[in-house]
Amino acid sequence: MSASTDLLDWLDLEQVDRDIFRGRPSSFRTEFWSLFGGLVAAQALMAAARTVPAGRFPHSLHGYFLRPGDSLRPVLYKVDRDRDGGSFSARRVAALQDGEVIWEMTCSFHVDLDGPDFTQPMALDVVPAELGVPIPTWHEICDIRHAVARVGDETGVMPFSQGWVRICVPVPDDRLVHACLHVYTSDLSTGFVALANDELPPAGPSIDHAMWFHHPVRADEWVYFDCSAVKVGGRRGLYTATAHDASGRLVSVLAQEMLLRPPKPAS
Repeated sequence: MSASTDLLDWLDLEQVDRDIFRGRPSSFRTEFWSLFGGLVAAQALMAAARTVPAGRFPHSLHGYFLRPGDSLRPVLYKVDRDRDGGSFSARRVAALQDGEVIWEMTCSFHVDLDGPDFTQPMALDVVPAELGVPIPTWHEICDIRHAVARVGDETGVMPFSQGWVRICVPVPDDRLVHACLHVYTSDLSTGFVALANDELPPAGPSIDHAMWFHHPVRADEWVYFDCSAVKVGGRRGLYTATAHDASGRLVSVLAQEMLLRPPKPAS
């Protein structure tokens, strides 16, 4: 197994019991050594997917970050099979460390169906991702770039709220794996960069996270995230985002709330 493949080992969950799975720790962690929220959400979705009938793919997820996770230790995922209907499957997942829930999620899966189609176009006209401005990052499996938007005959670099992301290590040709990696990358950005001032940080600990999947996505190809702040108040902030592939096709919509507290003075 190559070093690049090893970087995705955390998505290969160990089945401990019928509906209990163990996720490996990974080398990716925040500056405070807590477990990256996008990784927990991705592993939880993979655990739930392991319990649904074949041919059903992620439709939505709604989760709450309840406690910080320890990035050096594995996580247990307990799945409850709420319902398997004619075309939808519903699951609940609790992610546990030390017997305490660190992430709780409901999610659903759906079979592919044909029908009328409408998509709201991308809000900005942006140049191809290859011309974006690279962002140095500790996410060693990700290539992240500032979007460069066209305004008439001019172009301008956008803040981190608008950017391109792709997984830059080999990814198996598996639709579920790509969906889980898309969940991972959905937690990299924030909608508050343009609002930031001395009292309002550009990001903070995530409180909850919701996603709706609208089209199969390849996480190893460029995806454009366009995040917009909706509301800030009470030291909380809510933003929404759309994710489009390089052809402009909408692949997902997400919403996330964060704690926006001023940084503590250095001790």
